[in-house]
Amino acid sequence: MKALIIIILIVYMLGAFLTLLTIILEKVYKKRLKKVRVSKWKNIYVLLPALKEQKIVKQTLEHFSKVKYKGNIQFIVITSEKEEAEYRKLNIKDKTTNVLVDEEIARLNDKRFIHLHYPKTNGNKSSQLNYALDYIDKKKIEQKNTYISVFDFDSEPDLNTFTDLNKVAILRNNPNAILQIPLCCKNFAFLSKKIKNILIILYSLQHTIRSCAVEKMKILLCSLTNMKVPQYFMGACMHLRMDTLMENDKFPFVDDLTLGYRYSIQNLNFAYLPNKNFTLIYNNVFDYMNSATLIFKGISTYISEIKRASKNYWGKFKMFIAGTGNILIFTVVPYIIIIYYIISIINREFTLLFFLMFSTHYLWSISSYIIFRTNGVKTESRINLIFSIIISPIWQLFRPSGFLIYFKRFIVSKIKKESISYRKTER
Repeated sequence: MKALIIIILIVYMLGAFLTLLTIILEKVYKKRLKKVRVSKWKNIYVLLPALKEQKIVKQTLEHFSKVKYKGNIQFIVITSEKEEAEYRKLNIKDKTTNVLVDEEIARLNDKRFIHLHYPKTNGNKSSQLNYALDYIDKKKIEQKNTYISVFDFDSEPDLNTFTDLNKVAILRNNPNAILQIPLCCKNFAFLSKKIKNILIILYSLQHTIRSCAVEKMKILLCSLTNMKVPQYFMGACMHLRMDTLMENDKFPFVDDLTLGYRYSIQNLNFAYLPNKNFTLIYNNVFDYMNSATLIFKGISTYISEIKRASKNYWGKFKMFIAGTGNILIFTVVPYIIIIYYIISIINREFTLLFFLMFSTHYLWSISSYIIFRTNGVKTESRINLIFSIIISPIWQLFRPSGFLIYFKRFIVSKIKKESISYRKTER
């Protein structure tokens, strides 16, 4: 037990250190990008899948309408008949996302916006994305010079995102995937106003460590060196070269994580896009746990992707190590820490190791807040923020929630002989 805790302590300490290190490495990377000059602009198709997004339709489309780009760019909003069917069944009279998108695009009068409506009531986000991809494919464009950009509907990317994407493509020799790291803090200031939101504020702080120390650090290593580091993609903001996407059977069921595994096994080229993209924090802990179920499903697909791949033995080996590590971090590690704390408290063994391990949770929250401040994120109530940091160790109880809920739904699905159900997270 002690040896395991020492290993976990080192990893957790490293997480806080790497999070802050990304600030420095990102500056180095941006200096390289400044020297790049664009002569030929990429075709860019921005896919915005939408389901029950009524509250943010106007805000999201207005934001993307402000984007300035010298090349060909189109913003494709994909709504779904699933929402329409549900509203009819429940006799809900409110306007659907489909209707509101039509109204907002008409108001904006911006020819760069296209609205597609996925006509089936089954399927998920990847079904909507593939429907849009088939629409683009009919245009017979130069796919190698085209990037498919996917954003969650609550995303708010930097307005220079697509201009800088071209610079990254030139600097990194037209990579198969260009990854942008989302920061889950768009509504951080608003949520920090009320004491009841301290747990979800804590989620935002703790989650940022993974966004920076793991996701951003790995893609920065790929971009600053010629290393091929296995990783998953983030569906909140990923930019995929169209020819590679089509050659790899388009979007799988879990569109982001699984696709990252698929590309990693093939040792394809990835690059980092350093522009900010803010996304919304979940409304409450229940929404987080609901979303974490699908995330855990995505994390576990590395096994099926390894089985699916032919040859690429080195890539499969690296993916097995990385994927297994992810599973352990989200399932076993939190329980090891909790058990260690319980045993230490019962035996009154408050050693240096105990206090060092305990301090890592605070280091994570403080490091994340430094990242937020660096990116201009503010808080309305310092008291609530401090309270969230004080209770940082509690988050260990919530980290495995995705695994637990997924396992429960998996068992139920086997008993009832039905597919596992995944619920839409409401904004």
